Amino acid sequence: MAVDFTAWLTDTTAIRCVLVEAVANVSGSDTTRYLSTKNYADTVAGRIYDPIVNAESVQLVERMSLDETPSMSFGDIEIYNVDGSLDSWLNDIWVNKSITVLVGDVRWLRSDFTTIFSGTIDDIDSRSAQTLNIKVRDKLQRLNTPLTETTLGGTSVNKNELIPLCFGECFNVSPLLSNPATLEYKVHGAAIESIIEVRDNGVPVAHTDTIASGKFTLSAQPFGQVTASVQGDKPVTWDTTVSKLVQRIVTGYGGANKFVSGDLDAAQLAAFDAANTQPVGIYLKERTNTLAVCNQLAASVGAQLVMSRLGKLQLLKVELPASGTAFAIDTNDIIDNSLSISQKLPVKAAFKVNYDRNYTVQSGLQTGIPEEHKDMYSLEWVSVTAQDATVKTNYSLDSEPVPVDTLLLTESDATAEATRLLNLYKTPRFVVTFTGTARLVELTLGQRVTLTYPRFGLGAAKEGQVIGLSIDWSNLTVKCEVII
Repeated sequence: MAVDFTAWLTDTTAIRCVLVEAVANVSGSDTTRYLSTKNYADTVAGRIYDPIVNAESVQLVERMSLDETPSMSFGDIEIYNVDGSLDSWLNDIWVNKSITVLVGDVRWLRSDFTTIFSGTIDDIDSRSAQTLNIKVRDKLQRLNTPLTETTLGGTSVNKNELIPLCFGECFNVSPLLSNPATLEYKVHGAAIESIIEVRDNGVPVAHTDTIASGKFTLSAQPFGQVTASVQGDKPVTWDTTVSKLVQRIVTGYGGANKFVSGDLDAAQLAAFDAANTQPVGIYLKERTNTLAVCNQLAASVGAQLVMSRLGKLQLLKVELPASGTAFAIDTNDIIDNSLSISQKLPVKAAFKVNYDRNYTVQSGLQTGIPEEHKDMYSLEWVSVTAQDATVKTNYSLDSEPVPVDTLLLTESDATAEATRLLNLYKTPRFVVTFTGTARLVELTLGQRVTLTYPRFGLGAAKEGQVIGLSIDWSNLTVKCEVII
């Protein structure tokens, strides 16, 4: 019979136990170490867990950023090593190995335990003579690697240059001259959708495309700088949305650490894709970090990469109201006198959003193209601004807003994003912090909540979104951060 985890959280007769399954490379072989906070045996697998974990140390932190930078969960798991018998563990290889943390009851089968963290080990160290500390990070660490290190090769002058990568649609990129003898240029390392147009100093020129290998060949020697507008990467289908491009990049690029399909929250990413259909594009010529590229894509629609507790990649947005059904939180869920305002966000009266990036800025073109085309090629970005005159006056906000760079392609989408940001921040926003009871342990990042409390204007239920969670599994309390 399946256990009721929600009911168990508030069960006073529960005998709670945390299991830690951590992999380390020992003498050249990956070995899983089975650890726990209490005596526990997996009767099905015939496995005994070593009760050497300090329960008070199992406090993993999850946080969304308010500026769309990547979120990483982190924490340390403390291991008792009073007699020094585990000193040899310091010489094992823990870096980038997997770790799973589960919680349940010592009377349960291992299969009834709930996973509360699935991630990566950063390393192991010792903070005192009596302990070892396993430092854990979420799987986003695996994306902190070069997106590609594939160079052109061969004997040409560009043999050591990285082959460029193009995802979505990109305007006026600088291709890589891959064969000077035949005037062959590459815009991507694999198949693409199409070459929209090739230009020589802004003038469209004849060319022959080989889209199966991401290249084109000029029909005549160019006079000046060669550029192209490209519809890029097409492994099977050509995709242009943030969710699909992020999934393509994290599973197709990044070397040995790249994700597999099992690392993705397919349902959440599909729902995000359905709600965020704006076309985007990015062109990469230099050595670039995989996580940074994905964050650029996500931030273009106000989102960020987050790993769930099950170790699945998600895309989340700070938004009010958030999507889904609101989870009601009131005084019964908040430990007395623990609620406070931890941050008041600055009110903003205007947002300027840059879009339709020009990847090759060309100033002073002397060719016979229309003047408006010369102007277009001389600017890196096109921009739109959304503003509220009343807010600007009331708060005496006179300065020009700092542009928000995006990878959006169309004016309508850029205008919609600027308006969304304005609506979010033109009224005072607060981050409320409080310690919650066991009922709130099942909250997740990005979740929609309503908050009712007899302070700070929360007397009537107010919309909020969970942006931070720190759960103490030793006493089943959770420190919550909610933006309202």
